Amino acid sequence: MSTCGTAPGAPATVTSPLRRALKDSVAVIVAYLPFGLTLGATLASTRLPGWVAWASSPLLFNGATQLVAVTLLDGGVGAVLVVAAALVVNARLLLYGASLAPYAAEWPRRWRWIGGYLMTDPVYALAVGRFRAPDGGGGARERLVYYLTVGVTLCLAWQVLTGAGVLLAGVLPDWIQVDLAAPLTLLLLLLPMLTGRAAYAAAAAGGAVALTATALPLGLGLVVGATAGIAAGVAADAWRRRTSRSEGVPDA
Repeated sequence: MSTCGTAPGAPATVTSPLRRALKDSVAVIVAYLPFGLTLGATLASTRLPGWVAWASSPLLFNGATQLVAVTLLDGGVGAVLVVAAALVVNARLLLYGASLAPYAAEWPRRWRWIGGYLMTDPVYALAVGRFRAPDGGGGARERLVYYLTVGVTLCLAWQVLTGAGVLLAGVLPDWIQVDLAAPLTLLLLLLPMLTGRAAYAAAAAGGAVALTATALPLGLGLVVGATAGIAAGVAADAWRRRTSRSEGVPDA
């Protein structure tokens, strides 16, 4: 990113991937405040000890999955069903990983494994937005530094937010519902990624379906919303391509 007023012949100022990642993470942490605090309070309301419920944060680092796992454990459900439900809720992460795979192909394997643990909705939103920039997010090392910085920063912030929610369980207002906080927070995180008609269609469809499906069990509302969003985005992109061909305009 160049600065205005640079003297002729002077090198442009470039923001390091570390600083850019920290700056981008701040906005996400602010957006995640209601979900993190509400989820922590919800975890504290179960019959499980507060520290046990909170321990799901570093173990899973995924709000929707934490909610499902702890709720099922609180209801006495067996471990096999809890794991199966967590896998269903996390199925969308396979799509995220496939989307980022070309940008991470040159990363050492150990860092790709760590990257898989850090993968969640806000991390993906920031990473894909950065990597699809005109400069491609820089080289492989710059992309890795950016991704790991975003992932670690948001992971640590998530532990703090959910921990604070557990401690403040009796203080937070009752009108804050975790079922609504989750999809609304996800929509807020996706706003910077809306760069075309397909993206807007995907966000609109996914958000509407996720909000409508909040009553579904096992956190399936987010899964159904994500599926609807993907389908809407694919349909909008296919329509754009057909229109471009019919008008003789080459595909972008």
